[in-house]
Amino acid sequence: MTALKSRNPAFGAFDQPDSKFGMDQIAKSESSTMTIGGTVTATAILLSIVAGVGVYTWQQMVNGGAITKFIYPLIIGSLIFGLIASFIIYSKPKTARFLGPIHAVLEGVFVGAASYIIPMQFLGQSADPTVSNSMQTLILQAVLATFGVTAGMLVGYATGILRVGALVQKIIITAGIGLAIYVGLLYLLQMFGVGIWNGFADTGAMGIGFTGFCVALASLFLLLDFQYIEANVKAGAPKYMEWVGAWGLMVTIVWLYIELLRLLSKLQSRD
Repeated sequence: MTALKSRNPAFGAFDQPDSKFGMDQIAKSESSTMTIGGTVTATAILLSIVAGVGVYTWQQMVNGGAITKFIYPLIIGSLIFGLIASFIIYSKPKTARFLGPIHAVLEGVFVGAASYIIPMQFLGQSADPTVSNSMQTLILQAVLATFGVTAGMLVGYATGILRVGALVQKIIITAGIGLAIYVGLLYLLQMFGVGIWNGFADTGAMGIGFTGFCVALASLFLLLDFQYIEANVKAGAPKYMEWVGAWGLMVTIVWLYIELLRLLSKLQSRD
């Protein structure tokens, strides 16, 4: 973090003959430009919203609450809003501080619902918490694994062990686009009654390998997020870019959690 801040152009004010003027310029710059600390704070806010709404949604699903009747429209709405938000934030980054929290609420609904549906999909009624603790155990394992992978990738990036060059970046993005196309085709063809291999549902060796690939890809996207944040901090990007970086990091972490939960559920279903 110190290394990043030391490269901020605002610190050139230290070279001014009048030290008071230099400190005034630094204070002004720090209040109007993107910082690592500000991005961390924004990320914590968004993830707190996701966690809070997610826990509430999961409890509603378990207890058969009113939200259960609207869960699928909410899930679809979350995905659609996520796509719309991506385009809006990309074209108008200032909207991230408003769209980010709204998207975090919908992501929380998605996470809570998925945390109930995915274990049930692979473990059946044995995953119902009124019958066993399988669901809670899987969720806890997925949460811990998500934080572990995120922390590991962050440490690797911060120490310079894990870096993303131009070629690797293109490969990661291309793989992400390919996965998105596959998901789109999978559900589009199902609407017309055309069935193709579903790597998300397959519990065989290929299915587990596919989910493992998704976990690895989500982990690599964390490196792209870290690189994006670092580059903008170095460039002295506007303060609102902290929310753009935080929003992108939130989406990646949620994706990583979902894939880890799916992987753990598949592995347990084979026991």
